[in-house]
Order: sequence, then C-alpha cells, then structure tokens
Amino acid sequence: MVKFLVHKPVAVLMSFLGIIILGFFSLFDLPVSLMPNIDIPEITIQINVSNMSAREMENVIVKPLRNNLIQLNHLEDITTESSNETGIIKLKFYHGTRMNYSFIEVNEKIDRAMSYLPSNIERPKVIKANSIDIPAFYLDLTLKKVELTNDKTELSQDFLDFNQFVNNVVRKRIEQISEVALVDISGLTYPEIIIIPDQKKLISLGISLNDIENTIKSQNMEIGSIMVRDNIYQYNLQLNTRLNTIKDIENLIFKKSGRLFKIKDFATVKKQSQKRKGLIIANGKEAVTMAVIKRSGAQMNQLKESLKSLISTMEEDYEDIEFNISRNQTKLLDISISNLKQSLIWGIILAFLIMFLFLGDIKSPLLIGISIPISILICLLLFRVLDLSINIISLSGLVLGIGLMIDNAIIIIDNINQYRQKGANLSNACILGTNEMIRPLISSVLTTCSVFIPLMFLNGTTGALFYDQAVAVTIGLFISLMISIVLLPVLYRLFYLNNRLVFKIKKKIIKWNSIDYVKIYEKGLRYIMKNQSISIGIFLVFCFSTLGLFFLLPKDQLPALSSTETIIKIDWNEPINIDENKLRTLNLLEWDNKVKNYTAFVGSQQFLINKDSNFKSSETTIYIKTKSNDELTDLKKILKKEILQKYPLSIVRFKEVENIFNQIFPEDKAPLSAKLKAINNIEFNKADNLNEIWNSIQEAFPDEDFDQLTFDHQLILYGNAQKMAIYDVSPTMLTSTLEVAFNVKQI
Repeated sequence: MVKFLVHKPVAVLMSFLGIIILGFFSLFDLPVSLMPNIDIPEITIQINVSNMSAREMENVIVKPLRNNLIQLNHLEDITTESSNETGIIKLKFYHGTRMNYSFIEVNEKIDRAMSYLPSNIERPKVIKANSIDIPAFYLDLTLKKVELTNDKTELSQDFLDFNQFVNNVVRKRIEQISEVALVDISGLTYPEIIIIPDQKKLISLGISLNDIENTIKSQNMEIGSIMVRDNIYQYNLQLNTRLNTIKDIENLIFKKSGRLFKIKDFATVKKQSQKRKGLIIANGKEAVTMAVIKRSGAQMNQLKESLKSLISTMEEDYEDIEFNISRNQTKLLDISISNLKQSLIWGIILAFLIMFLFLGDIKSPLLIGISIPISILICLLLFRVLDLSINIISLSGLVLGIGLMIDNAIIIIDNINQYRQKGANLSNACILGTNEMIRPLISSVLTTCSVFIPLMFLNGTTGALFYDQAVAVTIGLFISLMISIVLLPVLYRLFYLNNRLVFKIKKKIIKWNSIDYVKIYEKGLRYIMKNQSISIGIFLVFCFSTLGLFFLLPKDQLPALSSTETIIKIDWNEPINIDENKLRTLNLLEWDNKVKNYTAFVGSQQFLINKDSNFKSSETTIYIKTKSNDELTDLKKILKKEILQKYPLSIVRFKEVENIFNQIFPEDKAPLSAKLKAINNIEFNKADNLNEIWNSIQEAFPDEDFDQLTFDHQLILYGNAQKMAIYDVSPTMLTSTLEVAFNVKQI
C-alpha cells in the first residue's frame, strides 16, 4: 500500500486536501460550549402559596407531595424545606438515571397530587438541572437617571415604565439572537390598581365591602362569541364589560337602597406598584437582571460576539438605560482554547528544535509542523460526524493527543532517515521505513486506546464527562496513525527530491552542535549496567517515596482556582420585610472601594429555571467581583465580621459563582449531617429545646463553625366566638376586613 501511495502523490494530496477543507468548515459549524450536555441527577420542586404559614405549608402541601414522590424510581434522597408561603422539595437520583424519564415521572406524580391539594394553589414548578441551563451571561439593566432611595417603598412611574419596556422590547430583542435559547428575567415590577374606600361614607350610605367587590366582579367580565342567526345571515355577538382603565372603575355604577352610586363617590382609585417579594440591586441602583441561556448546539464565542454587538446597538438606541454584563461563563472556555493553541504552538516549536538538533535537518521538523494541524482539522471533521461539541472535556482530549500525534510522526521520519543513512534511495527508504513501523505503531495506538475506550461505556455523570475525552483521544490517535503511514511518506519524498540544500545545512548544524548525544547515552548505560545494585536501590527508593507521597498529598475533586468573583448568601434570621432587607444590603456594600461591581438578589426572585431563586424576604444573595484574588479574600473576612457584629443572629455563607463544575461536583455539602425530627409538632414555647441541643453541639465541637438556627415568628389571632355571634360577625367577614386593612385583598 505504501509503495502505491508514494508513487501517486497527486491523488494522495488532493484526497487529503478535500478532507482538510471539510475539516476547516467543520471548525466554524461545530457547537462550542463550556461542557458537554450532561444530565445532573437532581430535580427541584418549588411551591408558592400566598398567605400560608410554614406549618400549614408542611402539613397540607409538602408532606403529601413528599409521601407521593418517595415512590419514584431510582430515587436516592429527598429533602424538603417549608417556610411562610414557600416550599422546596429537592430530589436526588442515582448516577446513571435517565433524567428525561424521571422528569416526566415527577410531573405525572404532581399532576396526580393536584386532585387532593387545596384548589387555590398554583401548580408547583419542576426544575430539572442540566449543564446547558446554566446561564452564559447575566445582563443587569438599570436606569441612568433614577437613583435608589432607602426610605421610599413606592417606585416611580419611570421605573415601572422601564420594567415594562425591558420585558416587552429588550428581552425580545435578545431572544431574537439565533444562539440564545431563553432569556430568564428577574426584578420585574408590575403595576396594580388600588381602591381606597372612605369608611365614614360607606357606613353612612350602608355600603359594605362585599357590595363593592361583588359589583366590580359582575361588571368585569367578558362573554365569548355567541352565534346569532337572522334569516339567511348569522353573526358573532360578543358581550364585553371588562374594566380596562382607572376611569372605568371610577365611573362604575351600582344600585343600593334605590339609589345609584359611582365608585369615585366614596373611594379613591389610583395606580401603584404591586407588593414585591424580591428585588435586584446592581451597583447601587434597582435593576432588572436577565440570565442569557445558550441554545444547545450554538457556539459560545458567537453568542458572546452577537450579544456584545446587540448591547452596543441598544446603548445607542436607549440612552437612558445602562447595560452591564456579569458572570461571564465563557472565560473557562476561552482559557481552554488558549491552552490548546499554546500546546499546538509549543508542540510544534519543541518538535522542530528536537528534530533540528538531533537529526541536523530542517525539513523533518517542517513535516511534523504540517502533520499536527492537519490531524486536528480531520479530528474536527469527525467531531462533526459524531455530533460532538468543542468543550473543555473534548479539548483536553485533543491536548492529550497532540503529544502522541508528534510521536508517531517522529518515529516514521526517523526510521526513513535511518534507511537513507544505510544507502537506500529516497523512494525505497520511504517505503521500507514506513512498512517496518506500521505494526508497532498500530500496536501502540491500540494499547493507548485500550485505556480510554472503556471510559466511553461508564454510566452516570462520570461517563458523560469522560466520553468526550475518550472519543477525542481515540480519534486523534487513529487520525495521527493514518497521517503517519499514508501522508508523511508522500510528503517526505516530495520534500527530499532536491537534497543539496539539506546537506549544506546539515554540515553547518553538525559543526555548530558539537555534542555527541550517542556517546553520552552509551556512557550512562555502561555505568548503570556495571553498578546494578546501586541502580536498583535508587529505583526502589523512588518507588517507596512515590508511594509515601501518594498518601501525603492532599486530595480534592478539582484543583483550587484563583478567582475574583464570589457569591454571598445571607439570611438575616429575623422577621424583616423586603425594604429593611434592601436597606441592610445597601449599607453593607456602599462603602467598600474593593468591590468592582456587584448584584444583590434581595428576597424571592422571578427566574423560571433557577432552582435556588425561591428565597424568603429575609434572605439576600450577593454576587461580588473584585479587582484581584487577594482583595476578594480580604473582603470576605471583612464582610463576614461586619455582618455578624451588627446582626449576630444572621447566617453568612460564601460559595463559588455558579458554573458547571460546582453543579456536578458540589463542595458545599457537609461530610456529616445530623437531622433532628420531632415526633409531634413543635410549639413556639418548645423551640428552646432546639437551641439547647444546638448549644451543646457547639460546645462539643468548638473548632467547627455552625450556622444559627432559623425560626419564623408569627402572630396568632384568636377570635372570640361568643362576641362574634352577638355582633353578627362571621369568620368570612373578619377575614375580609383584615385583608382590606393590610392591603392584601385582591379582586
């Protein structure tokens, strides 16, 4: 075969040229992402019910759902958390579980449970963790002219209009980018119309709150299409009495005791922002944050360039809005691609120098320099055929295979040179030198592949991670083998047809490089053979030292990486409202000049696919970016010390910025956890028992840092049944009056 190929250079070169062109176009068509598409064996269920206490949430909703979901297949663990108005159920499955099927099964269980849950609750939100669901960017949008105030709870009309504009215009413009799958948004504030009745006028006119409510409900309706027939014609009749504006409500007429009234006669109607459960602060201003999620199969770099181009255009179009990109997930990918480029460059340079010095030749290193990029382009073509993406795992496989690619080329070229030194002509040297090394090279490639190929058949997250690497290494080795035995002999023969210049250069190299490497090797080998006992002793010392170092070296899932970003999770552990939470957050960060930029997620968030967005009004999550890693380390110590000094009951945790690595390999899980469960419900006056247990554990382990216990305090109102009966006050009337008094009654 080699003899045939060597004498058909045009056919060989044209065939490889066609493959190289296809590989070049595959480079721009391959999806580029941070990690391969991996199913993380976790599902989170979020439950939101307005005006429901933590105990009622646990007993009425969370506990029945937990008993139903515990029957799921391949379920490893289930944890639940109940608080006022919110409940969270976290399901952890065994590695290797097909999460698509588990996701369907979880939704079926919830649909079945909705029949015996309270009818007024919304369907719980089910979130499946996936590597491609991690946002590539977070985009913070703020108004330039609107400053954040600490004492005002009402938002300006400009900010309400800004929210509506961002949701209806900016969001849709970003979603039109072809590389964007979804724009998940949080921080939106919606308007509402509030009716404030004059209680004195209501009493004098004999109008009750129920009269107002029933009148508004009866007038705010829309009857669908009614088919009306008139002889040979038929028409669609639609009755519409829906209330659309404030004036419609003010002019609403109803009859009471034979008299006609309008709402504006005894009530004030105005527009305001809805009661917020959460908000976002970015660099001292209230903001709206968008989590930009990449479409599966899209290239991360193209997404970054498209988003930057669109933002620059929107900055010109919307001068009053300020755009800021944070949490850029493309940095790790950029580093990996940069490492691959460096490996390519250094591999070519070092191979060139080694061949240049040892062989005294300039054309052999050029052959190696040509073979490496050709091998990579053909590998990318096979990536496209096998539907693989360019990610950190597959790039690590290519980087690992580069050294093996160089080895195969060096072996073939060196063996051809040896035949030429023995006196064989150029064509025979290419044929004999290549044929002699085909079997050893195939054996070497198969031996190396035997280590990586079994990794393709591993189950679970580990198998998904190693699959791309094993495939990349295997493809690289076989492509390198094909190029070494097919393309290199042909190129070698073409390069060395005119050899006069090579001999002149070789003489100068030999004259300049006077070191005889063969003699040095022979002297070292003779010394070792004469002193075998000493050599074996040194070898054993190294073996036992290596074994000892194995037990002494620290072991971790991932190497420690320096970072300038962090996430602070704060639970003030007090029954504070959202405005007080905002004030504390502002006071915490406004003074520090080490903070380059920050985004604070105060209270509950509106993200759809973020499993950790369902916070209480007393919780805050802050993303912080500093100029250097040292400043970040100092800032962590300062912030934690200051928070605990001012608010000793608060709970402060630091965690890494969300990325695929801490999703797959979470490091925030405690190696040992103790769970306390009461046989009966814990009353308020029995909560001190938990504090006693916590204090005893803290005393037993003084070196460990335990979080404070969290309690939700609540006021309990007991109605006097006898007096309510005397004054003809029903529980429904009492509830309605309280809802109106605290501005939570909705129509």
